[in-house]
Amino acid sequence: MNRIASTRLLLPVILTALGGIVLLVGSGALWFIQRSSDLVRVNQLRYGQLITEGLANAVATELVRKDFGTLEGHLLQTAADPSVISALVIDTQGQVLGYVLGRSVNTPPRPAFDLQIVRPPSAKQMFEEVRPNLFSVWHVVAVGINVGWVRVEFSADSYAHDTDKIKKEVWGLALAVTVAGVFLLGAAIFRSSKLLYQHDVDVEQQRHLLEDKANYDALTHIPNRSLLLDRLTQAIAHNGRSQRLLVVCFADLDEFKPINDTYGHEAGDRVLIEVARRFQATVRGDDTVARLGGDEFVVLLGEMANTNEAKLTVERLLLSLSVPLIFEGNRIDLQASIGYALFPQDSRDGDSLLHHADQAMYQAKQSGRNCIRKYHPDEMDNLDT
Repeated sequence: MNRIASTRLLLPVILTALGGIVLLVGSGALWFIQRSSDLVRVNQLRYGQLITEGLANAVATELVRKDFGTLEGHLLQTAADPSVISALVIDTQGQVLGYVLGRSVNTPPRPAFDLQIVRPPSAKQMFEEVRPNLFSVWHVVAVGINVGWVRVEFSADSYAHDTDKIKKEVWGLALAVTVAGVFLLGAAIFRSSKLLYQHDVDVEQQRHLLEDKANYDALTHIPNRSLLLDRLTQAIAHNGRSQRLLVVCFADLDEFKPINDTYGHEAGDRVLIEVARRFQATVRGDDTVARLGGDEFVVLLGEMANTNEAKLTVERLLLSLSVPLIFEGNRIDLQASIGYALFPQDSRDGDSLLHHADQAMYQAKQSGRNCIRKYHPDEMDNLDT
């Protein structure tokens, strides 16, 4: 009798204990699912900020130069991301300069023309708009001054499959815990944490990739205009403290178009890559060789002791091109007109130094090409550019 009573009492205790375990595991599963969803949303927003910042850096040059020919290419590249709904570029007045819709089920990214004016945001640099099914990230386009804004819209459901996957795993493990206990739940949490950690690693790798795209030329892998302007600012500050000369060289390849016309664009690309390589091999490791676009290069040479050393270094740049390039059995002569200006003699302002070096380069063109010229104010008045 006592044994039967004890058995009957034991069953409710066991059921209560099992019910408590199931309730505890269920509560833990709900907490984990909610936490996982929050983490996925935070990572999605961080990823959207990186994408938008990369687009802002990529179009900065076009907006400064008011050359909108390649804007659509940058927008289409951004819209190729499966999470992007649309990408937009406007100027500071709200005039739409480019608008691209993201891919759908059967449609690739494509330009749209239904927006003409979009009110610019009042924020200073970046802000986000979050709505139920999507969120937008705005980022200012600035090169010293604000020249426009970019906006990228993202689907809020783009990472829903990640959240669903975590939910299914946790619910399955929650049922298994009724038999296997809390240890399986711990294993699930550990494994899910690894998935979230790997997602963070992927976001960091994507950030580095976007930084490379924003700061380096895709063909030659040397700094582009954006990174050049940053390094020029740093070089002016450094050489100003050390009271040494900074040389700003502007090089433009001679007869580059005939190379493209005669041997094809592949040969032209090979020439640009080879010129970048030879310039880098000629200068020191802390100097900068940058490509502005087309066949234009800028070289920053710091820590020059005097004007003679500056001139000799620029001459070495020109001399590095004296050996012809052999491409598919064809001999291609490499020539360039190089102009240069000195800090602080010619100017203390980065934009002015670039302009003066550009003027000197045009004087080299008019002097017969394949030569160097230093900027002299009195010789620039009659320059026919």
